[in-house]
Amino acid sequence: MNDSTPPCSATTPGVRILQNCIETRQMHKVADGMVALDFRHNPRPELREFQIFSHIVEEGLHLQADIMGAVSSRFYAKSLVTAPDVKRWIAETPGKDVYLVNPWPQWPYSVFNTHDRATIIHGDLEFNARCQAVLDKAGVELDYLGVGRQHNGNHGMSSYWFATPAFWEGFMQDVVWPVTRLTRRELGEELHQFLYVPVQYYGHATHRPGALPFMLERTTNIYVAQAFKARAAFYPRSREDILRACIFPFERDLVLHFGDAVDGWDAAGFYPPEAKAFFRATTQHATHGWLTYMSQFPLSFDHGDPRPRLPWFQHEQASFTPVEA
Repeated sequence: MNDSTPPCSATTPGVRILQNCIETRQMHKVADGMVALDFRHNPRPELREFQIFSHIVEEGLHLQADIMGAVSSRFYAKSLVTAPDVKRWIAETPGKDVYLVNPWPQWPYSVFNTHDRATIIHGDLEFNARCQAVLDKAGVELDYLGVGRQHNGNHGMSSYWFATPAFWEGFMQDVVWPVTRLTRRELGEELHQFLYVPVQYYGHATHRPGALPFMLERTTNIYVAQAFKARAAFYPRSREDILRACIFPFERDLVLHFGDAVDGWDAAGFYPPEAKAFFRATTQHATHGWLTYMSQFPLSFDHGDPRPRLPWFQHEQASFTPVEA
């Protein structure tokens, strides 16, 4: 892994954000500040966005701007961040190689890291160990099992990142291609099924993937921390932003009642026994909460932000609506 390539000049303009379009309807509804990337042929849906990332580098599209990102049409609905927001932030934070957005800034208040959450979400206690085994097979020297604390100052999600050609090429060559080009024989039957047989997940998709895209998404943060740590920036969130991003009422409760304590632990970079006990409990509480609520109230981010339509937030809004005499 190469950490010696200098970032692009802060004085050179050019941030380009592609909207990944795998359906025709997405081609006709491109978000402000984005450019449609027609990927309706969708040859390897089991790879999800990573087939698009690979295509971008193989075709040299990543060279068309100083900073480029490729995000789904759900970017705003999930993150409540717009493409113009991203461009302003990059302009105000020049000189980095990769800029990451976490659409779920409330998660650091309920889990120590997303790897702890993964074993519950995917219903597999060996999920993380299998991910490490895949990286080992691919010769990718990253410690998947040793990931530490993830918070809004060092963590992104949903492959929402915007980067220089140096990062695009490094990430593809160092991580994505070694993993996605492993053959069935090289993986062995157990790991091949792990990567490509549909895995348990609460989301809805036309093509349900195996563990592969989830593993690569989480591996992104590990790679950034190892190869681009000093040249990475993470989208800043205020407490108000975090509360707005919450999907479920228990998430808001955790942020409201325990946010100051969590922020204090993160600021100190020290997690005493009471902090570890807190995260053990909240990981179970919030992650099983997501599974329970999503089973009863399946959410879609395909048609905008669903939060205002959720019954608990509608009830909350109604309770504060003045009653006319």
